[in-house]
Amino acid sequence: MDVLTDDHEREEVVRKWWHENWLSLTVGVVIAIGAMVGYRQYQSYQNDTSAKYAYEMSTLQTKLVLNPANTTADAQKFIKEHEDIYGSLLALDLSSIEAKHGNYDKALENALFAKKNGGDLVSPNATLVAAQILTEQKKFDEAVKELDSVKSEAYEIEKQELLGDIYFAKKDLDKAHDAYKKALDVSESKKISISPLLQMKFDNLIKDGDEPAFKRAQKLEEVIASSASEIKK
Repeated sequence: MDVLTDDHEREEVVRKWWHENWLSLTVGVVIAIGAMVGYRQYQSYQNDTSAKYAYEMSTLQTKLVLNPANTTADAQKFIKEHEDIYGSLLALDLSSIEAKHGNYDKALENALFAKKNGGDLVSPNATLVAAQILTEQKKFDEAVKELDSVKSEAYEIEKQELLGDIYFAKKDLDKAHDAYKKALDVSESKKISISPLLQMKFDNLIKDGDEPAFKRAQKLEEVIASSASEIKK
C-alpha cells in the first residue's frame, strides 16, 4: 500500500524534506592510508606523522560539533596546511557548517577543496556535496555538471538520486523520474536496500506502467534476506 495516497500531500512531503535535509550526506567516508615503500625509519616517521594528523583532524572535528564558532579559525588553518585527505575531511565538515548558516559560497569553496585534494576516497563524496550546494543556489546546470564527473560505480545510487533531486528542484519532472528510477535499478542490481526516502521520491512521480518503489523495495528485501540465508549455510 502507498504510504501517502494524496498526490499533493506527497509532493509537499518531498519538498519539505528537500529544504530541511538537502545537505545530509548519505554516504560514509572511510579513511584508508596505504603503506609506503621505503626505509624503515622513513616508514616509521610517516606512520607517526599520519597518526598525528589524524588525531589533530579528529580533535578539530569534535570541537566543530561542540563549538563551531570558536573552532572555525583553527579548522581553516589546519585545512590550509593540509592539502591532503585530512584537510579534505575537515573541509567537508566545515562545508556542512557553513551551509547550515547559509554561507553557500564558503561551503562550496570547502567542498571543492575536498574534491581536489581528497583523492579517490573523498573526492566523489565531496563532489556530491558540491552538487547539493550548487542546487541550493539554483545553479542547476553546474550541479549536473559536477555529478557528471563522478565515475565511481560505488556512488552510482547516490549520484542518480541526487540527479533526481536536482531535476525535481528544477521542475523537470520527467528527468527526475528517470533518475530516481535508475537509482532503484542500480539498488536492485547491487542488492542494496532501497531507502524509504528514495521510495517516496519515486512514487511521488510514478507513471503508468511503473511498479511502485515500495513494492520493489519489499521484493528486494526478500532477495537480500534469501542471499544472507544462503551465505550462512
